[in-house]
Amino acid sequence: MIDELDRRTDLASDLTRRARAAGVGLIWRAQARRTSRVLVQSGRAEETGVSTASGHGVQVVTPEGYTALGSRDDFDPGAAANLLDRVIGIAAHGPDLGLTRVPAASSEALRARDVPEGLEAFERLDLEAARNRLIDLEREIASRVEGVTLRLAFGTDLDGWRVVRDDGTDVTFAMPRCTMRMTASNEGSGDRHSVGASVSGPLPDLPWNDATVAKFLERALAAARLATRLPDAPNHPSGSFPILMDYALAKGLAHEAFGHASEADGFRSSILAKDGKFRAGDRVGPAHVSVIDEPVRGDHAFQPFSANGVRRRRATIVDHGHLKDALTDAWTSASAGTSLTGAERAESFRSAPLPRMTNIRIEVDAPIPAPGAFEDYGPEEVRELLASAGIFRRHPEVVFLSGYSGGQVNTVTGDFVFNCKSIYRLGHSGATLYKPAIFSGSMFGALGAIREAFGPLALDAIGTCGKWGQSVPSSGGSHWFVFLEPEPSVRLGGR
Repeated sequence: MIDELDRRTDLASDLTRRARAAGVGLIWRAQARRTSRVLVQSGRAEETGVSTASGHGVQVVTPEGYTALGSRDDFDPGAAANLLDRVIGIAAHGPDLGLTRVPAASSEALRARDVPEGLEAFERLDLEAARNRLIDLEREIASRVEGVTLRLAFGTDLDGWRVVRDDGTDVTFAMPRCTMRMTASNEGSGDRHSVGASVSGPLPDLPWNDATVAKFLERALAAARLATRLPDAPNHPSGSFPILMDYALAKGLAHEAFGHASEADGFRSSILAKDGKFRAGDRVGPAHVSVIDEPVRGDHAFQPFSANGVRRRRATIVDHGHLKDALTDAWTSASAGTSLTGAERAESFRSAPLPRMTNIRIEVDAPIPAPGAFEDYGPEEVRELLASAGIFRRHPEVVFLSGYSGGQVNTVTGDFVFNCKSIYRLGHSGATLYKPAIFSGSMFGALGAIREAFGPLALDAIGTCGKWGQSVPSSGGSHWFVFLEPEPSVRLGGR
């Protein structure tokens, strides 16, 4: 599949020469993608399929700073030349069309390649074998947890890009990602509840990799058992409480609150900017807390280069309590008053790149060690961890929020509303399960309330970010558990 991109050197060269002759800048993006899906329910395959897509897009930049884009679902040289001519004509009439003039910052020309070995496994994937494997796993989960409806899915996505610019930049990279997911649903005497579990990896051997399957089964069984109990669990009272959140919910806080607010294309109204400039240096949290976004190799959201052919670099959004780096591209770094971090991503060759996150996390200095693996920690084990750390000497009861199931943030005010998968009240007497409820508050209040963290970093809380209608994979996390002191601006809902 990557070969299809390698074969387009002549096309890229022709378009580059044509753009130079017209006196405009060019960014050429070619993409080839192969996606496979298997969905199993009740011992049967509900969906099995493979799809492929490829094509290219041209982005023209005039000397005056007007930009226009166009795309085609093929690599026909004649049609590509005509497309480029039309896009150049559109950009040249930018003032008449009401386009906004935005000069781009320059970046060094880069020639690089990041294509992992072993990608031929994606084309050799046996979907019938994957379907049978999912059916076996579904049968095993159902035999150990009765009373739930299960859905298992396996997906692979090999996403290859080549980005060529008129300044000599020529970057090729591949982003392999695979997932195995399970959703367990149950309806008791009350509401219906669904709880999910997932694992991810860069190669399509997930269903047959013993270590990955063992982790998946641990997570899936815990989720299925939780689904059986939630319908009959009571509702938790609303209010402000000492809160312990797991790394999946911490990733949601980092992504939805600080991540989106630090994307420089929103700095006209973001709470992290003033007069369009990033508030670098301002204190927004305690000195032992940082928020970091960076590509992590092998991660679900890994992307080594931006959609403009810039090497993506680590962005320390909050550095020990102070704002430091914004997520920027060539069109926003200068206006934001910060350095270029190469944060632009695009869903496809048809899309305009936007500054956005990859793998984002909350880090806390000097986390308290937690033995074993994250999957070893049910609510009782978490309660023992808090007891050994002396948390119950400060607070006789702690509310433990587990799992992230969506939310949103107002980047203008910094207010967020999240949903968790379950709530436990932990204390000396034990752990009590409650139905999930809304977790809401101020992003600054939540960050300022972080006191301790437990365990090493876990960064595999995967999801999909849908900014401006473009869906791209997201990932991130934090330490296994993060503790927040009671904060009036941070509340747990209820009924």
